[in-house]
Amino acid sequence: MAVGKTPVSVLQELLSRRGTTPKYELVQIEGAIHEPTFRYRVTVADIVAMGIGRSKKEAKHAAAKAILDKIVVEGTEDGIGNNLIPEMKNEIVSPYDDKIPGNPIGNLQEMCMSRRWPPPSYELVNEEGLPHERLFTIACTVFKQRELGTGKSKKLAKRQAAHKMLEKLQDVQSVPSAMSPGLDDDDDEATALNNVEFNYVQLLQEIATEQDFEVTYVDIEEKSIKGKSQCLVQLSTLPVAVCYGTGSNSKEAQSAAAQNALEYLKIMTKK
Repeated sequence: MAVGKTPVSVLQELLSRRGTTPKYELVQIEGAIHEPTFRYRVTVADIVAMGIGRSKKEAKHAAAKAILDKIVVEGTEDGIGNNLIPEMKNEIVSPYDDKIPGNPIGNLQEMCMSRRWPPPSYELVNEEGLPHERLFTIACTVFKQRELGTGKSKKLAKRQAAHKMLEKLQDVQSVPSAMSPGLDDDDDEATALNNVEFNYVQLLQEIATEQDFEVTYVDIEEKSIKGKSQCLVQLSTLPVAVCYGTGSNSKEAQSAAAQNALEYLKIMTKK
């Protein structure tokens, strides 16, 4: 994104060249009167994105940034590449200035979900430099593969780490022993499965943070017909979504609900 340009102005400029404009709609105001939160929806052709903020202006910028991300990530799909802006994805490398195209964090999550792998985990491993020019290093781990990313913010470092991991795993369809030595051992296999269960909740929260919606878990006191713990998870998306999960205990029920919510989001975002 050009220095000094807001997401709203960048989107407006790109679309105006092609004789079209984005449509913004204020869809929700929530929170206390003295501390409201605004939610805006922006539409470009058949692409819709949401943004929230403490002011209408902040919410519009968040929505514009979200749709720029979508256009970059989905720029080759029918309905955008063919009908909207064929050259746009070449003009917008990303909303960031790191020269990494699209949304590598979301793409890596999608890859792991589609291949039934544990979701990636991220860890801040180093932080150095003066307060006004910090340099962050974040590690991205999938199975026993680890890639490091560095940047002037944690977000940029995380994007670089995810981008490197994507490049490493791009041609890997299964989980070869070289990727996770010792996984054939029963203990390691059980550990991997436990990580998958635990990380559904974490992955859902990461997506919620990036996409600006809230996740609320409601444990149901009554047991299911089969005597299992039950849980509902509510997503403050539009429309609001509620997903159900069961497990041998409350934690497993939440994990199952989170997994079902992730499947729901995957279905809803497909064209």
